[in-house]
Amino acid sequence: MEVAAVLIILVIVVTVALVLASAFWPEPEQEQEPAGTKTGPATAPEPPTGPTTLEGALVAQLLSGEISARQYRRAVAKLAARDDQRQPVRPPSGLV
Repeated sequence: MEVAAVLIILVIVVTVALVLASAFWPEPEQEQEPAGTKTGPATAPEPPTGPTTLEGALVAQLLSGEISARQYRRAVAKLAARDDQRQPVRPPSGLV
C-alpha cells in the first residue's frame, strides 16, 4: 500500500512539474525577414476612406454641411421611390 501511494505522489509531482515547465518555457524567437520581402499571408486591403453607397455620400454631405436636412430628406425619399420602382417589395401572399 505504501509503494502505491508513493508512486501516485510521484506521478502527480512529475505531472505538475511538466505542466509548470511547459507554461514557463520560453518560446523560440521568430526570425526577422528583411524589409520589402513578403512571404507571409496576404494582407487585407485597406478599407475605403469615403462613402461607398449613395446613401453614405448623402450622409457625408449632410454632416459636412454641403446639403441641408431638407435636401437630405428629399434625396432619400427620391432614392426610396426609385428603389421601389426598380425592386418592389411585395408581402407574401399568405399574409395579406
